Amino acid sequence: MKNKIIYIAVMLTAMIIASCNKFIDLTSQTLLPPDKFYKTEADIQQAVNGVYSLLRSNYSDYYLMNELPSDNTEGRPESEVRMGLWDKLSWTAFTGNFQNVWINYYNTISQCNLVLSKIDGVTFVKAATKAQYASEMKFIRALMYFELVRSFGDVPLILDFVSNDAQVFSYLRKPVKEIYAQIEKDLQEAEGGVKDVYSAAADKGRVTSVAVKALLGKVYLYQKKYPQAESKLSEAVKNKNYGLMANPADVFSIANEYNKEIIFTIQYTRLLVGAGEGSHFSNSFLPEQSKLNSLSNSSFNIGTLDLYRAFKAGDKRRDLIRVFIRNKSTDSASANFYYVTWKFFDNPPSSSDGENNWIVIRYADVLLLYAEALNEQEKSALALEEVNKVRTRAGVRSLAKTLGKEQTRAAIKKERRLELCYEGHRWPDLVRWGDFMDVLSAFSTKYWRGAFTPKEFNKLFPIPNREIVINPALTQNTGYY
Repeated sequence: MKNKIIYIAVMLTAMIIASCNKFIDLTSQTLLPPDKFYKTEADIQQAVNGVYSLLRSNYSDYYLMNELPSDNTEGRPESEVRMGLWDKLSWTAFTGNFQNVWINYYNTISQCNLVLSKIDGVTFVKAATKAQYASEMKFIRALMYFELVRSFGDVPLILDFVSNDAQVFSYLRKPVKEIYAQIEKDLQEAEGGVKDVYSAAADKGRVTSVAVKALLGKVYLYQKKYPQAESKLSEAVKNKNYGLMANPADVFSIANEYNKEIIFTIQYTRLLVGAGEGSHFSNSFLPEQSKLNSLSNSSFNIGTLDLYRAFKAGDKRRDLIRVFIRNKSTDSASANFYYVTWKFFDNPPSSSDGENNWIVIRYADVLLLYAEALNEQEKSALALEEVNKVRTRAGVRSLAKTLGKEQTRAAIKKERRLELCYEGHRWPDLVRWGDFMDVLSAFSTKYWRGAFTPKEFNKLFPIPNREIVINPALTQNTGYY
């Protein structure tokens, strides 16, 4: 049974309380000033659940910035107007999606800050409940800053609830190192306040200690703090409540969307059709007019031939990519081939009514991160043990444990591409490895893709132009105007 969420969006001096799905049923909307709310434990519970609901907007178009620019996926000609700038790396500071991301992420951070600023003034029946809610807010705040820092580099660091424009303008960009230090602090403080797993159906989808460990380990890895990454990721992968599903397809079952591989996920539902609380991934990713579900589809996130060819014969993960042929005729040159992911397939009654959750952290991802941390410390044989677990589940042969560090690194990179394709990991991986220039230049040459040439400055996205117009003291990333 789906969990329920109470949707609460607090915008400076007014708070909208509207109950939604997956942590309560949609019922009403009420405007309340913050000083009239946050008085009871129930108020804090509602506010915390509301912060979870904000994550839907943050991840609904996550694939745009984190998958489409890579060699994994592309928009097709019919979606060129909307998607072409992403797969050709031709975005600018005026591209509207960046503004949406910036606003959504900072709004979520603001709500976390607000809850954290009020929670100490509320009496709780159990101290553990208070610790849990504070930990959940610190995890989500850390997650938002992690997404911001790896996308934009230096960003404003706001840890207090901001109630007026003058305060907002005082926050300028802080160095990446300082952002990461705060992320680490939040996660370290959050780890002890949440459980390893929540058994109650109403609590499925909440932050767990394993999610905290996994994200903290990933944050260490991004900074090349390999011993710390190994330690924390090891704790996550060795937790007995989580593990690999028997088959890759099982991970994405709508009927079992909180299976043992799911560590942290963004909840969507069509509990009330037309309410906009569902996902749109299925109809966005399917080819236009494919009739593979009941809707007209969009061709927004179609797999590339290069990705499809990367799978070996017999790899079960390739079964999650279906080849759809449009305009097939006796002349094979006139056929259009679409490599369509089945990870997000659904048949929703209308757009934004899909049941598919967006998986942020899953066990196979953490296993491969753990393998990477091991390999970077000259522990290649141990790293390959973790890689082979993922390969065995996929039905492909294990790699010899005699591979050297460089060969193991290459194997891990390939395995992450195959295992996590379409899930928003490929572009951040290419950037953090320093591979995106070489990989995308080779990809562009091999598969003519609008004759684009990646530039070094593409590793960071631009600060939205509107933010700089509003606050000229903000600086822009190199390469953008």
